[in-house]
Amino acid sequence: MIGLYAIVQGAPKRAVGARGEPLRELSCGEFSALTGEAPPQLSVEALRAYEAAVRRIAEASEACLPARFGAAAEDEESLRSELAARAAELDQALQLVRGREQMTLRVHGLGAPAPLTTAGAGARYLEDRRRARKLPELDPLRAALGSLIRAEHLERHWEPGLLASVYHLVDRGASVEYQRTASGFRSEGLRLLVSGPWPAWSFAPEVAIP
Repeated sequence: MIGLYAIVQGAPKRAVGARGEPLRELSCGEFSALTGEAPPQLSVEALRAYEAAVRRIAEASEACLPARFGAAAEDEESLRSELAARAAELDQALQLVRGREQMTLRVHGLGAPAPLTTAGAGARYLEDRRRARKLPELDPLRAALGSLIRAEHLERHWEPGLLASVYHLVDRGASVEYQRTASGFRSEGLRLLVSGPWPAWSFAPEVAIP
């Protein structure tokens, strides 16, 4: 079994894995897969080492789609076959992340306001769907960050206090301005935690999942 670290274009010449092992570059047409030893058992230490290895790969690559911890294939041939079948999807994703990195917002607050009682069931359903996809409370911040954001992925949470995680793709070098703008955002009832830059975890299709 082999572990998958990332799908890349413009791969680093001497990439190493989480355990210091040299990574093998598996050519798949317009992109390459960086593979290493089979994934270890999940632990805090293993996860931190893996994330550090992926960060090094992303920083040294022109475009990088990081693979989730534990991504693996039986052998190179089976991995090459899966990637070939999804080549168009992966090419498109690589074009999106080329020269870019991810910033993350954790949105804490009191939750969405109650729907208007005068609205019908259908209207309330559509409003809930719209809010789940967009979180309109952040529209003023989106406007302020408009020149920096290249793509957005929003993940709603339903646990008390944490409303959503919002992932933004920005050009490399724009993270300082993004951090400054987002950290200065104020909205009643909301609190934002900003982190990054990260590899583009939330914009990478999942591949080689056993």
